[in-house]
Amino acid sequence: MMTVLPFPRYNRPEGRFCIWPCLLSKEQGDDLSYFYVLIESSEETTKVTVRVYMLQQGVWRTHHTLATDQPSLPLWDPKLVMVDSKIYITVAPRNIMVLDLSVSSCSTICLPQGVEYGDRDAMLSRADDASSVYLIQVKELQLHIWLHKGNNWLLVDTIFMSEMVADLRMQDYTVEDEHIDVLRILQVGDNAEFVFFQMGRCILYLDIKGKTLRKVYEMKDKDSYSAYYIFPFKMVWPPIFPALKLNLQESPSEEQYHPAQ
Repeated sequence: MMTVLPFPRYNRPEGRFCIWPCLLSKEQGDDLSYFYVLIESSEETTKVTVRVYMLQQGVWRTHHTLATDQPSLPLWDPKLVMVDSKIYITVAPRNIMVLDLSVSSCSTICLPQGVEYGDRDAMLSRADDASSVYLIQVKELQLHIWLHKGNNWLLVDTIFMSEMVADLRMQDYTVEDEHIDVLRILQVGDNAEFVFFQMGRCILYLDIKGKTLRKVYEMKDKDSYSAYYIFPFKMVWPPIFPALKLNLQESPSEEQYHPAQ
């Protein structure tokens, strides 16, 4: 039987505040640990409070509560990524808040020179190294991939996408002229392996290692379109389904196992 577990409740503070929830998971051996993060920011000050809950034995328990002041007003839609015991949060246009759950500390990373968070033009990507994190930024038709390691930013790759987009338009007329210079990041893969973009009504997938771009979806409504949520996942392909139990009313010669085509 499936059980729907409600998220934790807390007392909302007085005044004008914005609340952003996020569910994170972390692999621990063969198991997954789940964390529920609430980011609470004042609309009147630069104060940001982060509440972290951990799922333990079917109950959400308070794990950490940390508060800090940001040098500028928080972003409207902060993004989170969890690397080992650290949670990286894009709470302000020019810096990243880092919560280290192992030592209950909070620190700040400044973005690379000249880089700011705008309207879905940058996103963090989880790295294998627990002390590192990727930053993927698109500016016009250039994709910049940064790696933060050892308190420094390293520009590891720059991809010029103008030819890719032009080739895509040659193959698919639905990629419209008026949107070819507006790419917005919707989701990124771990280790900066891939990026999902929105360009006009089209959802595009970029394989960063293979330097290939293709359209994977097209929104039908021409008057109002916007995609906000993409949840990529990996699976074994082709999948193998378990054998069906033999029904006594069926002929023994009938096919009982159907591998994926």
